[in-house]
Amino acid sequence: MEIIELVLSIVSVVIGYLLGAILPAFLFGKFKGIDIREEGIQNAGTANAFRVLGLSYAIPTALYDTLKGLIAMLIAYSLGVNFIFWQLSGIAAVIGHIFPFYINFRGGQGVATSTGLLLFYLLSYITTSIDIFFVMLYLIILVVIFTYVCNVGTLLSLITFPILGFAVFQIYPNNPYNLFFVLVLIHIASIGLYKIISEKKIVIEDETFKASWWRVAIRPMAILFVLHYVVNPKMAALTLIGSVALVFIILDLVRFIHKQTNILLTEKFRSIFKKSEISKFSSMTLFLIAGFFSILLFEKVIAISVLIFLIFGDIFGKIFGLAFGKHKIFDKTLEGTLAYAGGILICGYFIFNLFNIPLVVLLCGGIMAPITELFSFGIDDNFSVPIVTGAVMTVVKLFLGI
Repeated sequence: MEIIELVLSIVSVVIGYLLGAILPAFLFGKFKGIDIREEGIQNAGTANAFRVLGLSYAIPTALYDTLKGLIAMLIAYSLGVNFIFWQLSGIAAVIGHIFPFYINFRGGQGVATSTGLLLFYLLSYITTSIDIFFVMLYLIILVVIFTYVCNVGTLLSLITFPILGFAVFQIYPNNPYNLFFVLVLIHIASIGLYKIISEKKIVIEDETFKASWWRVAIRPMAILFVLHYVVNPKMAALTLIGSVALVFIILDLVRFIHKQTNILLTEKFRSIFKKSEISKFSSMTLFLIAGFFSILLFEKVIAISVLIFLIFGDIFGKIFGLAFGKHKIFDKTLEGTLAYAGGILICGYFIFNLFNIPLVVLLCGGIMAPITELFSFGIDDNFSVPIVTGAVMTVVKLFLGI
């Protein structure tokens, strides 16, 4: 009996692979005398079928590509295989779509097939508990924001899927679908990232950014200060960030005292020092000082929140503002400010669910941070955002007595 079950399990996976390997886009292309893998974006998927063959061929392609993973799972279920092989048959359909054996293992990207599995899992979650539906409504807000900012559809999975993956483990911690759901999310997001890079969906022409892009690239490393504070008491966090801040302050003071050296350093190391910082403390120094005072002055969860807002809000605002900013507001752009707010919305979801912070306090901070960044008026927002936002959140918490 066990041998029969094993054979059926293997057969179900093979069937899934074979169903996935049937590529309507490739077959339709052959019918019209072309190899669709050599046309358009050069893969045998739904998007390329639409681009190369037109809507009449793209519709049946989309239907089959989306459903074949579900068909594979249905067949596996009807064969009575266990839960894991039932899911693996759907995954095998994705693999078959990407690596079809009869055309040198070069097919499509498997996004449509993965999307079909994704919709199945989401429907299964909703029938268990409607909580995931409210998370999806939250994600719609993010989709609207970033669609307006950049209209790069492939980016949306990278923005929304981290929240979706986190949410299912939080809402349905023991659901057996979770692992397979996350695998599907990772696949779709990976294809989205590949397209963004290969098709150069985000291009920044700003010369200052090009010279010092690494400052933005390493900005997420500042989260280490936050993580240190999460697991350690206030004094330990102050000692760490204060020590690092002191080093940067001394370096800046040396620059100020030796003016000629300052000019030479600014010219020679443009990627480290901006021209605008020739007579000012660097933004890195101000960030560290603001981090020190945030930890010193504010309640732990508020200090953590404002520092996370600053780190990731600034990254989103800068990248999207420079790449897609069209409507100027003071020295910022509307697109950059909206992206800043979108970054805070992403972070806010995790903060609310991981830390014991009242929602109204978090909302006030989330609103105040992009406003402070927009109306900085010459004050470095690395300093103003955490201090002002932390003060507002503290006042709201005290005023409401929570």
